[in-house]
Amino acid sequence: MKHLLLFMLLLQWTEATAQITLTNQVTGSLGHHSELSGLHTISATAGECVVQTKSGPATSLTQGFHQPHSNGAISFSVLVTDASCPVSTDGAARVDSISGCAPPYTVTWSFGSAGLEADRLSTGTYAVTVSAEQCSFTRNFTVGAASDELCKLEFFNAFSPNSDGVNDIWTIENITRPEFEDNHIEIFNRWGQTVWSGAGYDNAENAWNGSTGNGNELPDGTYFYVAKVAETVYKGYIELTR
Repeated sequence: MKHLLLFMLLLQWTEATAQITLTNQVTGSLGHHSELSGLHTISATAGECVVQTKSGPATSLTQGFHQPHSNGAISFSVLVTDASCPVSTDGAARVDSISGCAPPYTVTWSFGSAGLEADRLSTGTYAVTVSAEQCSFTRNFTVGAASDELCKLEFFNAFSPNSDGVNDIWTIENITRPEFEDNHIEIFNRWGQTVWSGAGYDNAENAWNGSTGNGNELPDGTYFYVAKVAETVYKGYIELTR
């Protein structure tokens, strides 16, 4: 599509009282050319307007352009919720008060997610980018830890092991802390059959990814866990959705 440029030119002869006003005109990328009374040639392109005076009395020229603009650079803030403790992944962030440029806006987080909000963040530094058609801005932010004294086990009751890199592992919050390293986890289906078990659960290499111990994918549904951690037994359910 050719870019359009709206311009207005006002010429006045200082030695005479006559005034010539050119009405608003539209020119494309090929430009515009016109001649005034054989004295002046006016050429305009999408880049700039050029006035050439062939002859005649002194001339004063007022010129203006009405070009597309970005309404200023993008500005926004990031509201951060710290994780409950240093090894937790319950931190969160939200983009707020977006202004500048012309909407719609696209929000992209440095870890691949999109949308105004991000959750399940561990402590660390991240970045978020807000983009519009003509401009974008990236802001860094840090998720800290609220307190080391708030570290406790939390068993998430849903995950989606669809190999998209997000929420593919069933997570037990804080299970990797030294006081919780002595653990044994069992996963059961609705008929009470064990489909996965393991000791030393670590939310990474030794963790349930929605498959049996033999590597066979399990169907969507509700499963149940029994976790013995440091002589304490925890029980609950997990929704598996691919």
